[in-house]
Amino acid sequence: MDYQQILQDKVAICLTLQGAKETFPFDKKIHALKLGGKIFALIHLYHGDLYVSLKCQPERIDRLREEYSNIKPGYHLNKQHWITLVINEHYDVEPETEIALIQNSYQLIFQKLSKKVQNTVRFSAND
Repeated sequence: MDYQQILQDKVAICLTLQGAKETFPFDKKIHALKLGGKIFALIHLYHGDLYVSLKCQPERIDRLREEYSNIKPGYHLNKQHWITLVINEHYDVEPETEIALIQNSYQLIFQKLSKKVQNTVRFSAND
């Protein structure tokens, strides 16, 4: 598997969301996707696997982890509010589910933004 290409594909999916920005606040290897200055996705390579960490509703996390072996507690994040998709040769999460989880994480962050920032996101084009 070409994990570098998969990483770029995941970042590209995130950047299709209105107002999403790619930043590197930790180091140049950890892609932090933000909306209104708040992170909704962290994407990086770690020990040969690709990690995609996303915000999630606490009540959904256990069910997702039971259904998919590649969905783990948020890596170095609050395990009550974050999940990590571990992409490797045994990856079992369907593309549609993965995209839905990315969009869900984005929506959770969007809902927490002030109305002013939400309106700025709604009426601005991605740079």
